Amino acid sequence: MPNIKDSLKPIKKLRYNFKINKKKPIINYFFLIFFFLIILQFFNATYSAYSILLWDYSERMTQSYGYCKNESWGFYNHVIKKYNLENKKIKIINDEGFVLIHALFKNISITDKNYKYLMILNFQSENSEDIYDIKVDNIEKYSIKYKFNNCYLLELND
Repeated sequence: MPNIKDSLKPIKKLRYNFKINKKKPIINYFFLIFFFLIILQFFNATYSAYSILLWDYSERMTQSYGYCKNESWGFYNHVIKKYNLENKKIKIINDEGFVLIHALFKNISITDKNYKYLMILNFQSENSEDIYDIKVDNIEKYSIKYKFNNCYLLELND
């Protein structure tokens, strides 16, 4: 006949293992929280959330893309609003070779032919070079309408 004590030994082992497993989830939660905090720090999430709450869209875009440097989003935005250039034909040249971000502006007609306005961004002069010395077709027909640092808006003379 089987002994009752022998049949209870696996249950005691199970109980003992169960007590050890209670400590493991605490360690797992600790590592999960630690990993989550590292991810927040790596992506700078607290500062990003703060800036989204504090600054409006145009300030964040100017901070990211620059005013009259890099992609010059701030200059684009300022000139378009100030001179009401929506739905006007504009040619944009970024002299430093940065990507043109005109796709972010829905109401601008970017063209390479028959344009009335010419926007030159990040113009870098060498040896007192003038804006009219750059290699753009018929640039002498344009006059400077607005200038900020090294960014220019030129308008076709009628």
